[in-house]
Amino acid sequence: MPGRATMADDRPDQIADLARSLAQRGGDILLDRFQSALDVDFKDKNAHDPVTEVDRAVEDMVRGEVAARFPGHAILGEERDDGGPRDANIVWVIDPLDGTSNFINGLGIFACSIGVLDRGAPIAGAVWVSTSRRLQPGVYHAAQGNGLHWNGEPVAELDSGLSSPSRLSGVPGGTGGVTGPAGRRFGIVRTLGSIAAELTFAAEGSLQMTIIEGAKIWDVAGAIALCQAANRAVFTRPKHGRDWRPLHRFGEHLPGPVDAQNLRTWSDALAAGDAQVLPSSATDLAKQQGIRPAVKRAATRKLRTVFHRPGS
Repeated sequence: MPGRATMADDRPDQIADLARSLAQRGGDILLDRFQSALDVDFKDKNAHDPVTEVDRAVEDMVRGEVAARFPGHAILGEERDDGGPRDANIVWVIDPLDGTSNFINGLGIFACSIGVLDRGAPIAGAVWVSTSRRLQPGVYHAAQGNGLHWNGEPVAELDSGLSSPSRLSGVPGGTGGVTGPAGRRFGIVRTLGSIAAELTFAAEGSLQMTIIEGAKIWDVAGAIALCQAANRAVFTRPKHGRDWRPLHRFGEHLPGPVDAQNLRTWSDALAAGDAQVLPSSATDLAKQQGIRPAVKRAATRKLRTVFHRPGS
């Protein structure tokens, strides 16, 4: 069947090179438009999920180049319908602008992410980030079995010499119980507003780990390839599951073929980073979140005592 392209049909290095080139071109467009006047729409009625014309312009550019170079591959993006053969094994997963809210508010942490999956398994990834430990934008990229690279150069293992409580960890926004002395077992927490950037920084070591809840496949596909290339631990937990398990490929538990249409429905929890702190820290954090309603009720009672004293 001509539509079902596999890795044997195309050289892996050609796929990885195109992913890197397109991520860089996407990043160039984002930098050119950053802090410019933008047309902003919202994909939800509560105006919480913004999309701009630059999101669509970058995705259209990537889609056009992939379709021209690898017509047997499928294309899955955040802003457009799926493209390419519906039954293709190789799927390009595009997030043209991850961190749109940061972008439109002038906060310089955002990313352009491209991941390539072969029947759900990451085989190449390229994530352009607006900043890095080098204080400059650029592309982190990886091909299967080739290690993590930054703008063409291998990324050396980052050894800060810090203990786990003194290192940084990415956690979902609104997570409770991670501040103060007790919470320091998870490290010093950060929420950056870009899932792709957080996972990329976990790959190169600035973050010791990051835990993601409710992400979509386009948020994570490119950066998970980077984490795997950097020998970071990557764990997943199904939406309705309790146990973390190593991630080898996306969509293993989805009904039907692991194609672009089914991958679009993927939305599991992820944890990525140092093997020494995962998945135990992710499990501990989940348990701590399980007691949040009781903690919240106790805090509410205390506030009522303070602000609603008899006679006040």
